[in-house]
Amino acid sequence: MISKLIFLVVIGFLSTTSSIYAHPVAYAGSNSIMTWNSQSMSDWMLTHTFESTYSLSARYQRIETIEGERTFYIPHLNFLLKRWNELDSQANVYLSMGHGGEKVNHSLKDTSFLAFETDWESRKYYVSFREEALMTYKKRASNLYMSKVRMGFAPYLAEFNELNSWFILEAIKQNKNKDSFMLTPFVRLFYRNVLVELGVSQKGESQFNFMIHF
Repeated sequence: MISKLIFLVVIGFLSTTSSIYAHPVAYAGSNSIMTWNSQSMSDWMLTHTFESTYSLSARYQRIETIEGERTFYIPHLNFLLKRWNELDSQANVYLSMGHGGEKVNHSLKDTSFLAFETDWESRKYYVSFREEALMTYKKRASNLYMSKVRMGFAPYLAEFNELNSWFILEAIKQNKNKDSFMLTPFVRLFYRNVLVELGVSQKGESQFNFMIHF
């Protein structure tokens, strides 16, 4: 009985350590810095997780659109709505919402942020879906929407204190980006609390993602 309990705890730990580093809600009391960067987008997010079910983020986004470059400053709350822990896998559902501003002519215009995210991951496979919206109520035609799907696998199984590697394929659809559809293969490397992703899209646009928890 004791050996079975220890086995379940170890499996649960190993199945979650590879996923918490890219999630909007991590472990209680933790902080994280996440950044996603490409030619058409920069996204920086500083997050503090208060409890295992919610966190607060401060976010800066620069997005190249068909209307030109747009810049947003938005704080938002993130909630873990549901988690399923299985013997060798985990699934999560998240909701993020906030209100901030878009920089327009040296002033900030009201902008709301809403995102829904769900994922499933084992030590070998990974799949996720995210839908998010930036809504400027005084100019509804300029609202930005993005859908993101990711699928990946680990070519080998590694422990938490070893270098972990993943191959991930990401598909993004946006309504007002110059490249409305982007397909990007990534190599993900993470060791303990640091994660790095490197990728190049089908249109030759390189992307660098970096995340650290402390």
